[in-house]
Amino acid sequence: MASYYKDFREYLAVLEEKGKLRRIKRAINKDTEMHPLVRLQFRGGTESERTAFLFENVVDVKGVKYDMPVAVGCMAASKDIYALGMQCAPEEIGAKWGRALVKPIPPTVVSRGLVQEVVHAGTDLGTKFGLHSLPIPISTPGFDNAPYTTASHWVSRDPETGTRNLGNYRGQAKSPLRIGCCAGLGIRTHWKKWKKLGKKEMDAAIVIGVTPNLSYTATARVPEDVEEYGVAGGIAGAPVELVQCKTVDLQVPANAEIVIEGKMSTEELEMEGPFGEFPGFMAQRSLNLFMDVTCITHCVSPIYVAFISQFPPSESSVLRGVAREQLVRKFLSVDCKLKGIRQVSLHESTGSWGLCVVQIDQREGGKGGEVLKAMKGAKHHLSKWVVVVDDDINPQDADAVNWAMSFRVQPRRDTEVIDMYAMPLDPSLYRSGERIDMTNEGSGASAIMIDATRKWPYPPVSLPAQPYMEQALKIWKEEGLPALRLKEPWFGYSLGYWTEEDVEEANLALKGEHFQTGEKQAKSQRKKV
Repeated sequence: MASYYKDFREYLAVLEEKGKLRRIKRAINKDTEMHPLVRLQFRGGTESERTAFLFENVVDVKGVKYDMPVAVGCMAASKDIYALGMQCAPEEIGAKWGRALVKPIPPTVVSRGLVQEVVHAGTDLGTKFGLHSLPIPISTPGFDNAPYTTASHWVSRDPETGTRNLGNYRGQAKSPLRIGCCAGLGIRTHWKKWKKLGKKEMDAAIVIGVTPNLSYTATARVPEDVEEYGVAGGIAGAPVELVQCKTVDLQVPANAEIVIEGKMSTEELEMEGPFGEFPGFMAQRSLNLFMDVTCITHCVSPIYVAFISQFPPSESSVLRGVAREQLVRKFLSVDCKLKGIRQVSLHESTGSWGLCVVQIDQREGGKGGEVLKAMKGAKHHLSKWVVVVDDDINPQDADAVNWAMSFRVQPRRDTEVIDMYAMPLDPSLYRSGERIDMTNEGSGASAIMIDATRKWPYPPVSLPAQPYMEQALKIWKEEGLPALRLKEPWFGYSLGYWTEEDVEEANLALKGEHFQTGEKQAKSQRKKV
């Protein structure tokens, strides 16, 4: 097996070699043109056609020219690109994630790294070099109120256990030396602990431009007692090399492109937003964390990296969905020791958050009720809609899931509404304009649990049986008819209830002897009472 990527540039070269990178050499305005250009492939192309973009000639709305290229969509514009980042085939992603979660490899600290080849601190910080020196794009031009870092992996440390968190959160560029933070669960938990200890500040750092294993773990909801660095090491098959920050007591990936170090006040919050978010709506302004920058380090000639999120599907929905599917599957199969768990699917159209479909095999002991009971206790794995389906239902196909919910569910018997962890970016939870404190989890959120499995044997699926559909497919191809993308189910199959009489009559029909059935049924005539 080849060794893992040593840095972001090595990975970028592989993307280009595989035809998954487009270089744009013309001048592109990072504030008005960059994200709209990348967005088009998500609104008008197929997933297999999506690529990463490298913008080599970047300017802004004031005409400033940056000497730093910008890469967008390079981690997960498609599942094929995600697989390149995992160094495996797309169908092997789940197994590799599963191994990394079960067998993380702790990081190692080294004395120096590429990310500290250039250091900006002291008097030149904020004047000669600061956040304004980075080509941070505007993600939703016309609606966002500032450039925001998006592929920004925030590092913080638990003051009680020492466990480090690597979480991906947006950062609003507020001044050359101040950046907002839309605090996710990991950094928010640490911030609250530092505050409770009476500390006025918390050390933090932002890492930009890393190898894919770090981006994949930073965007996943890894359990709080597990360091993302270790899981990233498990994906790579080798320890992540870390280097000590220059001005804060944290360790960051040694071969990253850029690191922004700073201090976060635990006494004050300030307004942040609005910003286009992954549910597909503008997230309103809210009270949130912020960081004062104390140092910026980077390698020589760095590349700035951005995610494209906002309306699904997007790079964000691929990143979130692939990782969370494996985390939920591990939770059910390994942590809860449930039998018959086949697949977990988080639908991209719901931001890979709103709808979670769990496929089980009842023949292997899978039980819909047990899955839903476990999910009710999975605070941070819970989606707004959790649906359990049988093994004959493709959990990734919305049509198949809708079919199961329509004909395998009695709402009074098979559904339950429960309270859930509030996701503040969900606009159905708060009225627009209502002030939100993003450091609080909120209340009033709910989830619906649906057991869409068969409760008893069903008659066969009403499609022609497999041999006849296969013969039809053969004729279709011989006739040169348009290429098909067959959806499951595309042939009929038994679901447990079909009598010997039913089999016999169907066979008679295929022999042209259906009148025999008619004669038999004539004997069943009864006077209507």
